[in-house]
Amino acid sequence: MTRRCTIIAVGIGQGARDPGCARGPEVLKQSGVFDRLAIRSPDITWHDVPVAASPASPATVVAQACDALAGAVAGARSQGRFPIVIGGDHSIAMGTWSGLRRALAPPGRFDLLWIDAHMDCHDPSTSPSGALHGMPLACLLGRCHPQLAGVACPAPPLTPSQVTLVGVRSFEREEDAFAHRSGLRVIRMEEVTARGLAAALPLPSGPFGVTLDLDAIDPKDAPAVGSPVPGGIAAAELLETLRPLLASPNCLALEIAEFSPPHDVGGKTAALMESLLAMAAQPGEPS
Repeated sequence: MTRRCTIIAVGIGQGARDPGCARGPEVLKQSGVFDRLAIRSPDITWHDVPVAASPASPATVVAQACDALAGAVAGARSQGRFPIVIGGDHSIAMGTWSGLRRALAPPGRFDLLWIDAHMDCHDPSTSPSGALHGMPLACLLGRCHPQLAGVACPAPPLTPSQVTLVGVRSFEREEDAFAHRSGLRVIRMEEVTARGLAAALPLPSGPFGVTLDLDAIDPKDAPAVGSPVPGGIAAAELLETLRPLLASPNCLALEIAEFSPPHDVGGKTAALMESLLAMAAQPGEPS
């Protein structure tokens, strides 16, 4: 079985401390990944979201890109297509999930599995680095960067009850407090290690999306990230667990962020990306 998919590429690095992820989509396409996917999935398309060049401020660049991305995701869903968003840094999540919310008929509810080494729940007052890729979940929940509010997500697209954070193992005290206050479900890496990813990961009963920051994966298996954290999810376990989820008709979109080609070793991360994309485009088939 193949899906009518649109890969939506957002080559943005302005939200990250390490901007190497801006070249992620370009490098993947140049490596022939899209051509190989198209052989098995003839109805797959590629769409590049424009990203402004400096000297615009990072917040301006991210806001504009996320606004365009939200429109691209909503447009793909309205055409009955499955959006696969690839970054670029994880600030793109503001656009992806705002766009999906926009595309769904009221009440437009969906669950979101947020697989990440980090919580991404900072705002400018709590972030040690000021990097926008550490803020997208807080923004989606209504605690938005002032320069992004009203552009990337004009109203909070998500509520805490819709989101499950998975694989978390690096965060600040302020993020943990926000998650606790808001009622976010957080499955930390210790639980994943103890129970196994398949047992720890909730199985949504209705519509859902998946966002994957590649730093959730152990750096030995996915070295091409700008913020590696030791002791992550094994790539093989992630693929095995995500395969049935991505094949589900309830799965509405997939997002993969933070692929930074300058850090790849032996093409490991690019190969993993290709496996993930194939699983989403050809659900139920071996990748």
